[in-house]
Amino acid sequence: MIKEKLILGSAGKTHEDAITVDIDPLAKPDVVHDLSVIPWPFADDQFKEVSAHHVLEHLDDLMQIMNELHRICKPDGIVYIEVPHHSSWFANTPTHKLRFNAFAFDGWCVGTQTWKKGLKFIMVKKEITFHRSIRRYFLHKIFNKFPMAYERFWTYILPAEHLKVWLRPQK
Repeated sequence: MIKEKLILGSAGKTHEDAITVDIDPLAKPDVVHDLSVIPWPFADDQFKEVSAHHVLEHLDDLMQIMNELHRICKPDGIVYIEVPHHSSWFANTPTHKLRFNAFAFDGWCVGTQTWKKGLKFIMVKKEITFHRSIRRYFLHKIFNKFPMAYERFWTYILPAEHLKVWLRPQK
């Protein structure tokens, strides 16, 4: 069976339906690789689904990482990214090198005004997540509907937890 799912940063979890990658051999991934080293050891258009759950914040060069995600994902595939929102208490740990707000991935997406040229994705979905104490009052629905207002006026008053994006490469 050919595995069409890639999980970046396996953190010791096994996935029967996916190829796992981690820098730490003790995590026992299928592939031991430092994702900061480009190119990644995968073929062009190899995966239908790529998942990066709390991985990108540990890397150095987001431009190269986004290019690699675009390269290895099939045209009809999905790249799922989850990172800590910059206002989250766990965004500021010594191992986190990058910070992300609600617009962090917009520059790589079709239909956004940006200085970035080249490879693009289609934004399938984007969501800022919050602690249940904020969700209880349905504020997350308002903040996701008006992300600019949230980032400008509310982000440090009512901090978010995560940013989740689902991207489809445009090829």
